[in-house]
Amino acid sequence: MTDFAPSTFIFVALNCEAKPLIQAWRLKKLPQKQPFALYRNADIVVVISGVGKIAMAGAVAYTMAQFPDVAQPILLNFGIAGHREQTLGSCFLADKITDAETQRRFYPQLAFDAPCPTLPLITLSRADADYRDENLRDMEASAFYEIAVKFSSSELIHCLKVVSDNAESALEKINEESVAVWVQARIADVEDMIAVLNRLRESLPTPESELHKQLLEQFHFTATNAAKLHALLNRWQVLNRDGMFHLSDTNAGNARELLAWLESQLEKNRFYL
Repeated sequence: MTDFAPSTFIFVALNCEAKPLIQAWRLKKLPQKQPFALYRNADIVVVISGVGKIAMAGAVAYTMAQFPDVAQPILLNFGIAGHREQTLGSCFLADKITDAETQRRFYPQLAFDAPCPTLPLITLSRADADYRDENLRDMEASAFYEIAVKFSSSELIHCLKVVSDNAESALEKINEESVAVWVQARIADVEDMIAVLNRLRESLPTPESELHKQLLEQFHFTATNAAKLHALLNRWQVLNRDGMFHLSDTNAGNARELLAWLESQLEKNRFYL
């Protein structure tokens, strides 16, 4: 799709969340007609998904399918979120993500000193002003995370949120100008986060083992499933540093069965994929 290999992909829901990033990093819009707006430079791609879980899930899957050769990408969901009492414009990293509909829970791996405070986050299907708990509240993070772990190691997948509303300042008061101001003020936090994750990315093992090559040769993988295999093998290597598995252990007859076996084995770890 492009003649460069970016390492960082930032997914936002709104144009006003993306605009300060695009301007600060002088990103250029990809000229091809796309279902989602993509802006990039040599290292970073910013994607505007639209609001909601379905839109975000589609944006992540579509974007990563366009860049199947990027090894261990950094995937960041950045944007606004509500909170009961936190100050407007303050910035937090999600340390737990709950989907309000399904009650599925995801635990981003904080294998570093976070550059900002952390809070749990809950993803809702529709916005509401019920600030009943200590969760950040958004409409995309759970879908982002659930799809993103298919394409990278969970240590490199995170949600960074800027508080846009609270019990003292209702949802109705949010406007594009305020969002742009809050995001502009937090660009340094985003850059710090990217720098931390780049250092972590460089320290992670790569799955380019003989087994990895053997699997690609033995089974037919689509571009999307090849990227998924890459991510799963990397995760396996992180959690099982003493060695890889033998193909005979899997009883897999095709690529789909192999991926299912890997996912089932990783599910047995405390780390949620």
